[in-house]
Amino acid sequence: MGHYIQLLRENRFQIHPSKYPMTALVGGCSAFNSALGAIQSLTMGKRVNETRIEHPPIFIIGHWRSGTTLMHELLALDDQFAYPTNFDAFVPNHFLISRHFVYPVVSLLMPKKRPMDDMAMGAATPQEDDFALCAYGAPTPYRRIAFPNRTNRYHLQLNLSLSDANERMELQKALEHFLKSLTIRYSSKQLVLKSPPHTGRLKQLAQWFPQAKFVHMARDPLKVVPSTMRLWKLLDSLQGFQVPKYDDSWLKNHIFECQDLMYQAYFAQRAEIPKNQLVEVNFESLVESPVDVMKTVYEQLELDGFDSAETKVNDYFAKRKAHKTNPSTIDDSMAEDIKHHWREYIEEFGYDKKEAKSA
Repeated sequence: MGHYIQLLRENRFQIHPSKYPMTALVGGCSAFNSALGAIQSLTMGKRVNETRIEHPPIFIIGHWRSGTTLMHELLALDDQFAYPTNFDAFVPNHFLISRHFVYPVVSLLMPKKRPMDDMAMGAATPQEDDFALCAYGAPTPYRRIAFPNRTNRYHLQLNLSLSDANERMELQKALEHFLKSLTIRYSSKQLVLKSPPHTGRLKQLAQWFPQAKFVHMARDPLKVVPSTMRLWKLLDSLQGFQVPKYDDSWLKNHIFECQDLMYQAYFAQRAEIPKNQLVEVNFESLVESPVDVMKTVYEQLELDGFDSAETKVNDYFAKRKAHKTNPSTIDDSMAEDIKHHWREYIEEFGYDKKEAKSA
């Protein structure tokens, strides 16, 4: 509850009247979560703190809407891995004690599909760990969603080198606590995590979790940018305490700034990661040849067990044949703007060659 009040206070309680009911509802849920969190801390706090993360985590990184969710779901098919679910990520401070009586309620209330792309969603489907960090009150860019009209510096967390030592320590502490809790919940299985903000935390994550492995997802920026614009518009309007006032021009430039922050860090840090700990995947190649690409991921990261996972990968895509991505159109001016601002990304991940080939 304290983190919730702190969020409201630091944004000067600038809540739109239409959002008052949601603010009250979230406040009630926050108080409930805090009470259960206190009980879990008293009953299991010592065990969580003393738990050892036995296997190096696998982090799926990349810009929003670049295919990180797809890769997360594909790796989650493999029974040797565990992953944070929606339930785990949204109630991280008490999911160990509340899953038997709160989980059924959350399952009933959760939408069946994600609003931004109609992909299947539920309490048990994989979720980003940054939402758990946000619930802990840790510094994360997702705090911006609550007050989309306020000027803030949350997005600077996309390049962790720009944050101060206290913020990095707070983030590390929250992430370690969440991973230790997940380790208890899933009987010490190797954890597969996914969060776009981790892209600019590559160096720090490798230090915090020695031998950690990374899967970076890339996608054509002409698809990524308009899809990310749609994502933020939906999240800001549905989950924010304000009615968004920004226009498309501001949102596009905000996305460009966030991309600069993330990839300034990523391109500077990826050379420090051994080849058997980092693999880069293009979304288009994954969709076109899922088995071949996933086999490469397993081989480069030196993961065992792909033979048993291959059938599940084939079945996953067979069930998704009818799924269609949301169409997005951009004018020539925006396309040129994207090509200019994302030039390094386009060149590094081969989209300049793809464009030349199709011309």
